[in-house]
Amino acid sequence: MRAAAFDAPESFFTVFTVFLSLCGCLWVVSGAGDDDAAMFPSRSSEEPAWRSGLVISGAALSAVTLMALIGLVALTGYDGMMLSLGVVMGLVLLALLFADPLRRAGGYTVGDALAHRFPERSVRLAMGLVTLGVCLPYVVLQLTAIGSLSAFVLGLTSSGAKTACILVIGGVVVSLAVSGGVRGTGRVQLVKVLVLLVVMAGAAFLVLDRFDWSPDRLLDAAVTGSGVGTSYLGPGVQYGSGPMAAANRFGQLVTVALAVCCLPHVTMRVLGSPGGRATRAAMRWAVGQLIAISALLLVVGLGAAAVLGGPALSGADPTGSIALLLVTQELSPGGILVSAVFSAVFLTALTTVADVTLAAAASVARDLLPRRPRPGTESVPRQDRRARWAAAVVGAATVGLSLPAADWNLLVLSTLAMTLAASALAPVLVYTFLWRGFTRRGLLWSVYGTSVLTLALVAVSPLFSGSPSAALPDLDLQMTALVSPGLLTVPAGFALGWLGSVLDRGSDAPARYADLAAAMASDDRAA
Repeated sequence: MRAAAFDAPESFFTVFTVFLSLCGCLWVVSGAGDDDAAMFPSRSSEEPAWRSGLVISGAALSAVTLMALIGLVALTGYDGMMLSLGVVMGLVLLALLFADPLRRAGGYTVGDALAHRFPERSVRLAMGLVTLGVCLPYVVLQLTAIGSLSAFVLGLTSSGAKTACILVIGGVVVSLAVSGGVRGTGRVQLVKVLVLLVVMAGAAFLVLDRFDWSPDRLLDAAVTGSGVGTSYLGPGVQYGSGPMAAANRFGQLVTVALAVCCLPHVTMRVLGSPGGRATRAAMRWAVGQLIAISALLLVVGLGAAAVLGGPALSGADPTGSIALLLVTQELSPGGILVSAVFSAVFLTALTTVADVTLAAAASVARDLLPRRPRPGTESVPRQDRRARWAAAVVGAATVGLSLPAADWNLLVLSTLAMTLAASALAPVLVYTFLWRGFTRRGLLWSVYGTSVLTLALVAVSPLFSGSPSAALPDLDLQMTALVSPGLLTVPAGFALGWLGSVLDRGSDAPARYADLAAAMASDDRAA
């Protein structure tokens, strides 16, 4: 098999420019209007369930997730397949556990949703800080990855070129987020999902056609081309064997599943659902679409291993993140599909960065700024202005943070964001909506305790220092081989929440829970 290398086709820049211009126009036009706050999700009963569902699934699937999953399937086989299953499991958990309670609680952020039961300022502050703790590394991850990928596709290899790409793309995304708001981003999310389905289906079609539409032939060729033999079909390629490897695999799966259902930009979309029946229908659409995308990326990942081979992919990119572009180029020499694939990936990155930026801005405006009014007590223009300023500040901060991270191993940012979401947000949501005895002390212990523990474990892991592939290879703080700290931090989050609540003997949590349940029941009757 020949060495894998990417060469931009002649039609690439034309297709990409036209596609991006059309999406930019849609973004701004969709967000314009004076009838409601474009910076916050609106509970419009006119929004079809299928459209809301596709937007939710689009929020759950980022560009880095898409590219990384295809690369992991191509390079590690079984391990990559399990991780893609974890993403689907996360959306299923959201549909089963949190979607309806979040919708009934209402508001614009998770802090708003918890305010009925925990109105204290300390809870607001904790939720705002942990939301920023999840959103900032997540945005930096997406922005850095798409900036580096754009420089690679353009044939620019210098660090200055990467910096320029990150600055330009960051400036565009922040401008579109501020001007289009949640409503504009939602429309472009819908376009992104539809385009992604089409281009991924096209790539999967070419893969299956290469192997005469025989899944057995495709799988056999992938095993042969992987370079690891039959180990490709079993666990162990990514982390190796032994107890620590098993702990990393299990911890990664649990972390991904819990994080996806609690990511602030995903829950922001659920909070905007208009009613119980519409929410359930939207979640069915969201899960169905994500299953379809996961099946397509599985086929494409196997096709990359079968057509190009694992060694060639590793030589081009050790993470396998460009496997989608490489296999599409190999199977479609004409270049139109390659251009469409990169356009879809680029748009996926833009919508993800904008969505997460808006979620962080909403949390700053609603949770962190002092004298936060209750929903409905502040004028729409004032809420909108406050959130737009917050989005501009958050966007500028993330662009600035992305510049020094351009040459990092981005896995450390992904691990930090996902572990914080799974460890600090998931226990809080589970206990708030499912346990009468959960108290403010339990919430604060869970949020702050797991946040500190996550930061400490990431700082002493191989992802941060102590190895050539670490974020800071010249520094050695490594004290553990655990690269998936969620195996420890997720149970710690639930344990701290339980312990803090049990020790809080004088709490009036049961009464607050009853008030919250009564408010939700009243809301359902009104709907």
